[in-house]
Amino acid sequence: MAVKIPLLQRYLFTEIVRVFVFVLSCITVLLVFVGVFQQATENGLGPLQVLKLLPFIIPSMLPFTIPAAMLLTVTVVYGRIAGDREVVAAKAAGIHPMSLMWPALLVGMMLSAGSFILTDHVIPWSFKKIEEHAITLMEDIFLERLRTEHQFSDLKHGLHVTVAAVDGQTLIHPVFRYVKGTRVVTIRAEEAQIKLDLEHQQALIRMRTGFIDIAGQGRVVFRGEKTEAIRWEREEKEKKPRHLPIAKIEGEISAIELSKDEDGQRQAIEALMAFTNADFGRLVETQAAGSILQVAQERRFFKLNTEVHSRYALACSCFFFALLGTPFSIYYGKSQFLTNFLLCFIPIICGYYPLMLGFMTQAKKGSLDPMWCMWVANVLLAIGALIVLRKVIRH
Repeated sequence: MAVKIPLLQRYLFTEIVRVFVFVLSCITVLLVFVGVFQQATENGLGPLQVLKLLPFIIPSMLPFTIPAAMLLTVTVVYGRIAGDREVVAAKAAGIHPMSLMWPALLVGMMLSAGSFILTDHVIPWSFKKIEEHAITLMEDIFLERLRTEHQFSDLKHGLHVTVAAVDGQTLIHPVFRYVKGTRVVTIRAEEAQIKLDLEHQQALIRMRTGFIDIAGQGRVVFRGEKTEAIRWEREEKEKKPRHLPIAKIEGEISAIELSKDEDGQRQAIEALMAFTNADFGRLVETQAAGSILQVAQERRFFKLNTEVHSRYALACSCFFFALLGTPFSIYYGKSQFLTNFLLCFIPIICGYYPLMLGFMTQAKKGSLDPMWCMWVANVLLAIGALIVLRKVIRH
């Protein structure tokens, strides 16, 4: 059986969606042109390169712009109908105020679900695509430098490359010099192609006919094709929790908990053996090493656990913003939507986000449990919404 939605609610739902799309588009375009293009040009990226990255940059901005756009939307729509006395007319016709507000709450719930999908699936995917484009850009810069200057030096990572010429993606008579451990490695080939692997922080060199000379160990001559990997970082950096989906975060949390139990058991056995042999120096070293590893694991655990709960809480902010903004706009009944928006948004800017960020910082340090502290700001919004809603229903 089809559900028939009353005309007034259909009208409000349509107005909310229409205004929201317009507001979100304006905010996003403004942030893109003021923020992204400015930062990109300062870092030497061209307009075409920025345009290629925009489809992957915009999703990372939406979780922050959607709640603000939703709040502005409900203040525009409900501030106007309240200012035009349409709410009074509806109440006089026997329509309950909650009946007028449920379209906004429905859109808020839909946007909360959409924000969560963005943060849990789309944003990790977009960051991966940005890294892939960054690799392509680095390869283009590297080849262009070799094509024009016939050499490339990276003093930070101890890499120096010289070539006789560059033919498309192929390096002619290249010479690579880099530091591997404490030794200098020199690679010479007739021709080579280089591919950057940003995920594993290494450059893969596919060469043909040449030699590899390691200082103090001699020279190895090769014919045919050979692939050599050059690491530019000694250790792989941990991925930021924001760049991971919740499934991987929970898997890493489980691995950390398991590792902590195993490390604790191993540390206890080593300490017992050192104590049995009266090797107190080894006992102190074992305890110190265990403490350093435990601190690193706990720090990572707190960050990952906080990310999971903050992701749910921030996604639900769309619903709570609609829950507060809708009755607030009706109660004040001003047709000047900007006044309604500022009266509602300034306390959120000065209270909601500082409170959320403060609790998030403490949760990442392990001082607070993110399971409850990440929801305090939303609960306060709900309490404020209920107070205003009570006034709207009564008056």
